[in-house]
Amino acid sequence: MKKLLLLTIPVLVFLNACNSMSGHAIKGTVANAANLQVALDQTHFDRTNVPLGKATCDAAGNFEIKKDKAYEEGLYRLSIGAKRLYFILDGQENVVDITGDLNTLDRMEVTVTGSETFTCYANLIQNLLKNQLKTPDEAKAAVNKGCTPLMRAFLATQLLGQNPALFMDEFKAQSSALAKAMPGSKYASDLSTLVGQLGKQQAQQQKGGDPDSGPIKVGMTAPDISLPGPNGKTHTLSGLRGKVVLLDFWASWCRPCRNANPHVVEMYKKYKSKGFDVFSVSLDRPDGKDKWIEAIQQDGLVWENHVSDLKFWDCAPAADYGVRSIPKTFLIGKDGKIVAVDPRMTLEEELLKVL
Repeated sequence: MKKLLLLTIPVLVFLNACNSMSGHAIKGTVANAANLQVALDQTHFDRTNVPLGKATCDAAGNFEIKKDKAYEEGLYRLSIGAKRLYFILDGQENVVDITGDLNTLDRMEVTVTGSETFTCYANLIQNLLKNQLKTPDEAKAAVNKGCTPLMRAFLATQLLGQNPALFMDEFKAQSSALAKAMPGSKYASDLSTLVGQLGKQQAQQQKGGDPDSGPIKVGMTAPDISLPGPNGKTHTLSGLRGKVVLLDFWASWCRPCRNANPHVVEMYKKYKSKGFDVFSVSLDRPDGKDKWIEAIQQDGLVWENHVSDLKFWDCAPAADYGVRSIPKTFLIGKDGKIVAVDPRMTLEEELLKVL
């Protein structure tokens, strides 16, 4: 599947507060953002963006982006310095006012006024960060807590992944609801395209084909990976032969990956004494080493084998494994052969089969 699902789960937007309250604006005060550049874009499921405005934070972290007409219903991306944050508006907002700290955006420690939809979305994301989704039913329930059809559709693309066997009915329902709520919109069109792609996968599965269209199949010997870790030391996947290994493709900027990390940590701590290990390959950007290291520390990824070539989507092992969206995981047996592809919802069950 193409990169339709690769938007990271959004956090929040923070914009500058000017004195004028007329018109339509998104404004706010962000600590530790003094003199940083701000850019606002409307964004879509297929990762295309429409620039809407720019600003610069003042010495106190205040800034504002104004329009003569209302911000339309949609998904938005705010870039503050190197931070990229996503949020949702319903098109009824006049002035959205946010207060927060640049250092805690990922934890949603902000105050928002002026948009019930924004507030609903922020509350949902805060809850997801605190409570790891462990089953398909929990993922579906989280999607259905969205306050608008667009929000539910977006949550579906982020939380339900690409497994047509588990979630096809849910994707169809969300696509139908979005088409009724936003007829003719690019959002509805993009989601319809996604559902069509999932339908093709489901048809292939029903005919006996592998639902994963990548080159790696169950029973194959896992291609070796040899890359440097954060400290420059080279780690090799084959060096873990004799253990059951979860090969995990992720990135610090990928919110679904970060949401999945607590469960991986839980399984690692529970089964490491029985021969389970994790080999993490990061798809961070060339300038993202510091964020990669910070994410490892923040998420408590205590295993030793963290590697990356810091080439983003040009990551060589990702190409070898056919990785087109993340998180993407492969469970490897003690003999070095693939025993499961994407066992995110069933990781413990698969582990118990091979440990």
